[in-house]
Amino acid sequence: MKSQKQNNTVTLPRVFLKLGAAATVALLSMHLEAASINIPTVTVGDIGNAADSTGYGAVSYEYQIGKYEVTNGQYAAFLNAVDSTGANTYQLYNSNMSSNSDGGITWNGSAYEVKAGFDLKPVNFVSFYDAARFTNWLTTGDTENGLYVFSGTTTITSFPNHSASDGWAVASEDEWYKAAYYDPNKGGVGGYWTYPTQSDSISGNQANYRDSGNGNVPMEVESFAPNAYGTFDQGGNVNEWNDTLINGNSRVVRGGAFNYYDSSLASSARNSRAPASEYADFGFRVVLLGSQSSVPEPGTYAALAGLAMLAYVIVRRRR
Repeated sequence: MKSQKQNNTVTLPRVFLKLGAAATVALLSMHLEAASINIPTVTVGDIGNAADSTGYGAVSYEYQIGKYEVTNGQYAAFLNAVDSTGANTYQLYNSNMSSNSDGGITWNGSAYEVKAGFDLKPVNFVSFYDAARFTNWLTTGDTENGLYVFSGTTTITSFPNHSASDGWAVASEDEWYKAAYYDPNKGGVGGYWTYPTQSDSISGNQANYRDSGNGNVPMEVESFAPNAYGTFDQGGNVNEWNDTLINGNSRVVRGGAFNYYDSSLASSARNSRAPASEYADFGFRVVLLGSQSSVPEPGTYAALAGLAMLAYVIVRRRR
């Protein structure tokens, strides 16, 4: 870890040479915007826990997972940072976010806006590719490069090694499953619950699912009590993308949703969808892998931006 950080520092001038100082300033400004978004996380430790009877949930490393599903407010900030003109080059915005009553984001011709009352509701109508680009942006300020390397709108050439990578990613199935169902204190020795509510049964005052009495619509995050690790809404509200492959190129989807029955929230419920799928009941949650210190604070980016600006001035003076 230490040598990697030293290498990054040493090679920064090479970035200036390759990109040009002006381009570096632009990239670092996107870093600043990404760093300004608050993504609360909880620590999932208990390294080396056993898998559940389903075969899922064993994780041999510590990681951070989003306390909440990514919200409309967070995703709109992302859109405004990476697509300020509304060109929508990588299809990060789905018009159903505006036209569908369950969607929460609109394009007003000059910026992306959150519908009134939707800021704290989970973003939906997002694909796995959208989720991966969001995590890239959190990691590097660049949608195309991070722990996922894109070479086209729907082509990913490199994926994170969750046990060894540093940065943000979409949760793997085991990471998601452990955070949802594992309780290190269950029975005094640790174990798994059937539902991500620290319980083996479910009711409408614990989660948002079809016919739960919650209106069959997305609800604000943190509307119910947390699970054992402190995450909210891993059961219901919206299905959440995992980055684990299944059935060819499809990705695992877990957790159930506001329009799914209660059985979809159980640990035994495992679904999959094509990675480009975008539905009203699809959202995502992020994980932070490796050391948190590997993701610089906003002040660090500000210092780097100042350095880039200085390089730009020097280059201009030499011409």
